[in-house]
Amino acid sequence: MTRFRPSFKLFLVLCFTLALASAAQAQANRTFVSATGDDAFPCSRTAPCKTFAGAISKTAEGGEIDALDPGGYGTLTITKALTVDGGTGSGWASVLASGLAGMTINISAISGNHPNDAVVIIRNVSFDGISQTPSAAGTHGINYIRGNRVIVENCQFENFSTTGINMGMTSSGNLWVKDCKFDNVATGVKATPTAGFAVANIDGCSFAGMADGVNTTSNAFVTIRDSTFSALTGATNGAVRAASTCTVNVVNSLFSNNTIGVNVAGGTARVSNNDFFNNTTAISGTAESANNNKFRGNTADGTTSNVIVVK
Repeated sequence: MTRFRPSFKLFLVLCFTLALASAAQAQANRTFVSATGDDAFPCSRTAPCKTFAGAISKTAEGGEIDALDPGGYGTLTITKALTVDGGTGSGWASVLASGLAGMTINISAISGNHPNDAVVIIRNVSFDGISQTPSAAGTHGINYIRGNRVIVENCQFENFSTTGINMGMTSSGNLWVKDCKFDNVATGVKATPTAGFAVANIDGCSFAGMADGVNTTSNAFVTIRDSTFSALTGATNGAVRAASTCTVNVVNSLFSNNTIGVNVAGGTARVSNNDFFNNTTAISGTAESANNNKFRGNTADGTTSNVIVVK
């Protein structure tokens, strides 16, 4: 009887291996969601799932989830390299976040084959925190906890009680935000890592009708380009804030009708070729300048130090 044990063990190992292989094969590089889909479906083009959460388990690491038609596709926790595309034209996906984050990105140290260099791409998604609905306000549109790179393109963030995009990271990471709109959220983008260093590049974005725009609190390096900050009412942080241990570069951007435009709060703010019109305080503290910014109609223009060398 003893002589059959090695064969039995080999049989168990083979079964386990085949089970893993079958699970891996069940994941597709591209999956689909539809407002008329079902999460019990395989998430194929002809049999789409109904939610992002239903599709992610059927999507391979580094794969893509695409929306086939307009719809509300629910909140999502991303734990692996992934692209989520809400689509254009017949697509455009919406995430309604009630009392929680729209999407949470948390690539753990044991996530897949890319725990330290995972890239997450989110594009063409509308995030709504329904902050004007009593006791239902969403916290963050995107909560970036851990992951090497996060790219957010052509997304809209509205009605969040806390933040559009929160960089509350537990290790160093990089964020790119391009062609996005932030409307009626408490803070548009906040860089507040608990460990490591946060690097963010914000390009072609609009921040309107809210409290604060881009707020850095510690260990952050942020570059803002070709963006608009208007009617931001925050009297503590302002449209853009550079706290201690933080550096913020602002280039080719417009600040209009804000309580504070650029707030140098212990860190370094570099401003070049920006327009400051009709703000209460255009610059709070002293910002580094290339002596090429324009000021008009502000209650106080503030102070610049013309130390940026033009060559």
